[in-house]
Amino acid sequence: MVFLPMDKLSFDGKVIDIGQTFPFDGKNPVTSTEVGTCTKTKPICEDKEALLEIQDWNNQDDFRVEDKDGNTVLNSSNNWKDYSVNNTYSCLPKDDACYTFLIGGEYQWDTRLFPPSSYSVFFDGKLVRRSDSWLFDSVQFGDSCKPRCNQDDESLVEFFMYDNNGFYSEEKYEYEWNLSVVDHNSSVSASVASGVVSQGPGISQLAHRLMCIPKGSCSSFCISAPHLMEKVELGNETVNQTIWLYPVYTLAMDNVTYRKVSWDATEMYGVGSDSQTIHMGSCTVGGLCNEQTQDLFELQLRTPAEYQEPSIPNTSLPMIGTDQIRWNFGADFGMYSMLEDYNYNSKGYDLDSTYGVIECVPKDGCDLSFNIATDSPVESYGVEKNGIQLTEVVSGHFYEY
Repeated sequence: MVFLPMDKLSFDGKVIDIGQTFPFDGKNPVTSTEVGTCTKTKPICEDKEALLEIQDWNNQDDFRVEDKDGNTVLNSSNNWKDYSVNNTYSCLPKDDACYTFLIGGEYQWDTRLFPPSSYSVFFDGKLVRRSDSWLFDSVQFGDSCKPRCNQDDESLVEFFMYDNNGFYSEEKYEYEWNLSVVDHNSSVSASVASGVVSQGPGISQLAHRLMCIPKGSCSSFCISAPHLMEKVELGNETVNQTIWLYPVYTLAMDNVTYRKVSWDATEMYGVGSDSQTIHMGSCTVGGLCNEQTQDLFELQLRTPAEYQEPSIPNTSLPMIGTDQIRWNFGADFGMYSMLEDYNYNSKGYDLDSTYGVIECVPKDGCDLSFNIATDSPVESYGVEKNGIQLTEVVSGHFYEY
């Protein structure tokens, strides 16, 4: 049951402590109280253990906790109750321990349309992470956690994927991925890491990968989808039918997000694509593109730490909807634009965050332009052509390319 902090609760004639107050949307406090035979109490942990507590409000995402070897020690899959506070407890070894909390799903809740969600993670009595808005999120905790990459000469690449089809599939299938350093001007181009994302019966729909790549390099992440078929009855005959895949994924390097999208991963009738390539890092036109026919386009934008939408006065929102930041490259928001915002972020913009785009584009001189809606709520942005800043960065202006 959920109550405002000043409410009083009695059950079977006895006054019940309604518990500790915590914010579920950044400002409004709630408490969680269970009564009757279903009451869930905090466990008493052993001396060498610490209590992990996960508090959640109105969440519909998968989460899990992994140890430092990647083994799952706690998970939950879409079984939390909606519009209520849910508590999950576990006693975990605390000596020489490092754990990772992972959470994610298909949607980042737009609080303009849906009630807000929130979660808090506590370990050994200390708050580890609290969030009011996420598509995917991860956090490490424990006394033996170390940086995931060599901070002096390596960059951290983080990849999340959630494939809802994996829940329904009766067969195991795999997405293949490869991360490589790219430099056409030298012999440096080489694969750094590769692998698969498995989906199907008994496999978590929430996938997470961490990779380290040389700092200051230009890298490309390529992912390809399988072609799945299923037998269906049409009239009096059985035919093979393509299974459509719509995974959601994000890709970031050193806290710059380069993709945050729903991917139509079934290529058919000129729609969708069975593979995608994302460029990241410090790229040059000669290292990534064909200098004779292509230019290097780079965009980086930063969102504000706080955001209030004009149509909802006096209300701070935990994210910025994709309909609020609109840009394209090509024509003035024409239908034949080469690059458009939704191809790089179709799930929402986190506050106080950086987003990047790196692409090779045809050399078409002044016929092309970068266009951004003048009311886009960005703190700053910059556009570069072949590594050169086009003009002074002034939010809301259009840049001729």
